[in-house]
Amino acid sequence: MKLRHAGLAAAFAVLLVGLWFAFGPPRAVWLNTGLRIDYPWSRGAAALAAALGAAGLVALATPPVLRLLATVAAGVATLAGATLLFYRLEALDEGLVERRLLGTTRLAWSEIASVSPQSDALIVTGRSLEIRIDTGPLPPELRASLERTIARRVREASERTQAVVPAPPPGGTN
Repeated sequence: MKLRHAGLAAAFAVLLVGLWFAFGPPRAVWLNTGLRIDYPWSRGAAALAAALGAAGLVALATPPVLRLLATVAAGVATLAGATLLFYRLEALDEGLVERRLLGTTRLAWSEIASVSPQSDALIVTGRSLEIRIDTGPLPPELRASLERTIARRVREASERTQAVVPAPPPGGTN
């Protein structure tokens, strides 16, 4: 009986510690070709550790309500951990690239039609795609840097396309 209680306490401690270290703002890395925003791998690993702690509670708890809550917590923590491990946003020379758990979205700078800042997001709309960048967890200076980088890249792409206007064909017909 005491061994089970020690296991429950350890599983609960792993759950709490994992959750504590899983939260925090993303990091920004300035590259030679642009900006990358992602989460350190340790945040995703901490969320997965929290999922293991919740799974331990599922295995060791006897009240059905606690088992159900621990099952939900394990699922949510697993999804959060995978999301943190996979997420990456890059503003590179070729365009804006967002990688999420379910896939990657690429948007060339010349395809961007509008950028709409909102209170907790930045909506970048292309001709056929839309990228919603969640800026809620970003510090204000990082959000401002991201907005300036996107604005500069879109402006440069429009200047390049205007500079490469083809010459009109000769006016004479034979």
